[in-house]
Amino acid sequence: MDQDEVWTFTVGMYGRDGVAKLCLELQERCGLDVNMLLFMFFLGQKGLAPHSVSALEEAVRDWRDNVIVPLRQTRRFLRDDPRATAQELRQKVKSDELQAERIEQHILCDAVTPIPSDDPFAGARAYLSPTRFDLEQGECDQALNRLISLMGLVAA
Repeated sequence: MDQDEVWTFTVGMYGRDGVAKLCLELQERCGLDVNMLLFMFFLGQKGLAPHSVSALEEAVRDWRDNVIVPLRQTRRFLRDDPRATAQELRQKVKSDELQAERIEQHILCDAVTPIPSDDPFAGARAYLSPTRFDLEQGECDQALNRLISLMGLVAA
């Protein structure tokens, strides 16, 4: 799996109007891993799905919990600090957080066992589901449909 292609896709999709906002709402509300969800969309656009979403979650769990989440918490803590030095540090932490997110994608690329899929949203649907998050099925479907629309993705 081409890690640079995955990163380019992720940055492009995340940068589309409304995508980041909705992804971050899901992250805050139920602990969704935005990187994982965007990786699922990437796979789907390649006609693939992961053999096991659970295996991918396991592959990134330690990295996410011990590196990404603490960096995110530190960046957020520094957000309202008025000192210029604190804001300089916040920018460095933000850059480190972004690098950590990219490394998570490398982990996903290395860990995935892709299988062919006729449904370009099968992986995203399997990830964003009530079996993984404290959401109703309708909420999951609504969020996925909204993201698909915001990203300009279409079924094959």
